[in-house]
Amino acid sequence: MKIVANLATYPPRRDALPRIVQAIVPQVDQLNIVLNEYDAVPEELAGLDGVNPILPEEDTKDVGKFYPPVSGDYTLLIDDDIIYPPDYVARTVARFEQIATPRAIGGYHTSTYRLPRPWRGLAECRRLLAFRWDIAADYRVVHVFFKGLEAHLIVDQVASGCCILRSQDMPPYAYMRDSRKFVDVRLAAWCFEQGIQPVALPRTADWLKPVDYDETIFDDFTSKNPPHVSAEIRRYAFRVPGRNRRPTLPGSEERL
Repeated sequence: MKIVANLATYPPRRDALPRIVQAIVPQVDQLNIVLNEYDAVPEELAGLDGVNPILPEEDTKDVGKFYPPVSGDYTLLIDDDIIYPPDYVARTVARFEQIATPRAIGGYHTSTYRLPRPWRGLAECRRLLAFRWDIAADYRVVHVFFKGLEAHLIVDQVASGCCILRSQDMPPYAYMRDSRKFVDVRLAAWCFEQGIQPVALPRTADWLKPVDYDETIFDDFTSKNPPHVSAEIRRYAFRVPGRNRRPTLPGSEERL
């Protein structure tokens, strides 16, 4: 079995690179690191076994995780603001392989969009009447990666910072290229179009831990609900088959 991990980073996160390398390289066959805004490969990465540093021809930002061509069985997409445990890859592959669906993407930071529920009160009724696709990101339930989840769950969207998919299911860079700063939305659209089932993977609380930085894409971009992003969300939100239910697992006769 060949397992590859892809990471995109840039100079302000350079201090995070040794931590990422030390955590991930022993667990995979190859770690591709896309070095946005670098003029040269940092000396701490040069010549390391299992590390493939890449100086892209353009600033790929977070889309850089899709920049390197991949092969083999599985590709894991990772971020430089998450602390990964030493059993991350083994447990992730095992949990992913429990999903019986031939084409799937699994991850630990996921979203399910929901309409307001008018039967729960006047405020929810007003929210439903005022539902707007241009602020679609406000209408979602987020399963945060550092909180626990007891069982697999079909969702609308799997974030690219801690996810796994079969290498043959990876979207091409040309498809992802213009989704800088909303890469998770574009990835969800790809999965919906290709019939790839998005699944939240079970885990215990604090198995994955966040690293705090002054600036994040969420604070700078995602939380502002740009209209073109909301338009992309509309392509798949509320439409994923089986959403909010458990996927079929080996030995299971039904979806719970």
